Amino acid sequence: MEKSPHKETEGGGGCKDRLERLSAAVHTGTEKLFEKVSTVVVNHPGVTIAICVVFAAAMAQGIWFYDEEVSSDKLFTPQDSQAFNDETWVIDRFGNDARTVFLQTLGTEGTNMLTKASLLYMQEMHEWFLSQSLIVDGEDVTYNVVCSRYSEGDGCKAPVSVLSFWQHNRTLLEADADPLATVNSVNWRDIEPSGPPLSYYIGSDAVYSGAALLVSTRATRIIYDLKNEKEEISGVGEDDPQSRYFEILVAEKSADRRSADRQAHKAASFIRTSGQEKQASSSAISSDVGNLIMGYVLMLLYASFILSRGRAKYSHSLLGVVSVAAVGAATFSAYGFCWYIGVKFNSVVQVLVLVLLGVGIDDTFVIMDSWWDCSEIPTMKERMIAAMKHAGPAITITSVTDLIAFLAGSSTELPALRDFCYYATFGILFVFFFQCTFVVAFAYLDSVRQERGRSDILCCVPVDDETGVCVKKDGSWTEGEKGIQNRIVGTHMPRLVLGTLVGKVVVILISCLLFGLGIYGCTKVKMNFNQEWFIPDGDAIEDAMDVRDTYFNGQSLPANVYFSDINYPQEQDTMFDSLSVLRRNRWVVANSTSSWMEDFQQWVKKEHVADWDQSAGRIVPSQFYRLLRVFASTATGPRSAWQHIDNIRWSSNGSDSLVASRVGFLIVGDALANGENAVDCMDNLRAELSGSEFPWAFMFLFWESYKLMVPEITQNVAIAGSCVFVLV
Repeated sequence: MEKSPHKETEGGGGCKDRLERLSAAVHTGTEKLFEKVSTVVVNHPGVTIAICVVFAAAMAQGIWFYDEEVSSDKLFTPQDSQAFNDETWVIDRFGNDARTVFLQTLGTEGTNMLTKASLLYMQEMHEWFLSQSLIVDGEDVTYNVVCSRYSEGDGCKAPVSVLSFWQHNRTLLEADADPLATVNSVNWRDIEPSGPPLSYYIGSDAVYSGAALLVSTRATRIIYDLKNEKEEISGVGEDDPQSRYFEILVAEKSADRRSADRQAHKAASFIRTSGQEKQASSSAISSDVGNLIMGYVLMLLYASFILSRGRAKYSHSLLGVVSVAAVGAATFSAYGFCWYIGVKFNSVVQVLVLVLLGVGIDDTFVIMDSWWDCSEIPTMKERMIAAMKHAGPAITITSVTDLIAFLAGSSTELPALRDFCYYATFGILFVFFFQCTFVVAFAYLDSVRQERGRSDILCCVPVDDETGVCVKKDGSWTEGEKGIQNRIVGTHMPRLVLGTLVGKVVVILISCLLFGLGIYGCTKVKMNFNQEWFIPDGDAIEDAMDVRDTYFNGQSLPANVYFSDINYPQEQDTMFDSLSVLRRNRWVVANSTSSWMEDFQQWVKKEHVADWDQSAGRIVPSQFYRLLRVFASTATGPRSAWQHIDNIRWSSNGSDSLVASRVGFLIVGDALANGENAVDCMDNLRAELSGSEFPWAFMFLFWESYKLMVPEITQNVAIAGSCVFVLV
């Protein structure tokens, strides 16, 4: 039997009909729900308002459970990433990386910083730096308190600079008749056996003679290491309070003496510290609170203007204030609820205040627009119920789609974004609740005020229909008539855009232009993060960063290669193989690597020839640890012994064996140019050093998040879009 074509069409249309019936049923059910809810609200407006206030107050008590996450590595890095696992391993064995202070000296008026007079100025600044002190938590904090120390011994790690040729000793410097000749004649590696080359400590503008001898430079710098014993600091996060405040102190005091130094020495000093950078960025973020308040005020004025009318009796501008208050209550409720359930606050969540403000005000506009459309209904109760029956489904749809979008976002692996989505989800939910109850109750009371002939602003003052700020030429006025702002958007603009060919063409052209600009803008999007973006213009630290960027080739990133599961006596070549790979890598600053193993072997060949296996090109394995103990306690230079101690870790069980060691190097500044470079650098180093060793730098924690950006955005947009598509 042949199938009826009519039945096929009918069957195909049946699915569409079922969807339409389902949509209609949902819409009708929503209307009935809002009819019931609004009936309760208008019959008991005072009770409704009281319940909302009590609820908001109860949620706000979550402030007692307030906890803020301010550590950037815990905000923007997945907690199960390789970088976090590597960091745990590093901290367990070597502790936190030392904090670094850069004391940069710059010659003014073309002053050469390698003359004896300029070097003595550097020495003066060094002595000044060491003499600074302040009180932190009742304790006198000096450089000797905050300096970074080696893993064995009590001595501070010596600073490094061109003054290292004279051990940062004024007497030795003053006794040198020709300091520049000393710089050119003494091998830097005899002074600093490990770490960056001499060029790292002098300006990139350095001038050399034909014989490759250093002639002059306008900039030099001294690098100090400070301890980094982190503890929780309120409003700051995990940090070392003593080192942090010492850094801020010396940076501020060096700026105070800069003008006098220029006159007396034709030079000036610019100190750059992480503590000062964090303070500047934190201050900038805190100052945005004022902008948030201003945003609230502007939105309040805007909402009041939109809800106003030309007659005081028919105007509802005070509802703008009520709506903003309802959004504020919803925001505090969302924050409090999240604190109750243990979701930490962070700086990203501050943005939510303005997001919820826009959503809440829009709901109020929808409710009041429906209320004006129901102007023919005689009683205010019936009118408010009818308005909510009409507006309810609309604000429900927008609220649910927002909820779905933020719920999808909460699946992200980035902690800051995930927690923001939690706050936003509950924020949208509470905005919806307060708009449907608190605002509706006040809207009904305001309609009663209108019915009784009272003024909008001064609600106790009786007015007639003619009282108002706007008077029409014929003096007529009806309540249902739109205000001027509504007439512009609802009448004049549609007539101009849709009523004329010119208007249509202009709209199409503008739309195409915006679409084209959007596509062009997408091609210019770059993935990057830089703490300096949060430093406000004009901050004192900007001068120090300008000196760095101009004379020291911008930023370079300290990093280390860590060795773990290695039989050091038998696998001495393993470290040399890794060093060869590291030195060839395009992301590594040239001549910035050196190894304790290299220095150790050179020392053995020179001091213990009998223990050197010439044929194998290595230290006799059976003598390796015995000699290493001697080497690590023997000063072959001003710093070498303590440096080597700091880069090796002996077994804690007392046996002569190493459980870990490291080799330092510098990552080129290009890796910090954008997120793509950063990820490429990190992945490239990991791929080339993938045996028993691994590379690690603190910035790897943030670079891990770059790897997730594109897939996370794609996933969240796809999930949210799919859910909204199904819902709509």
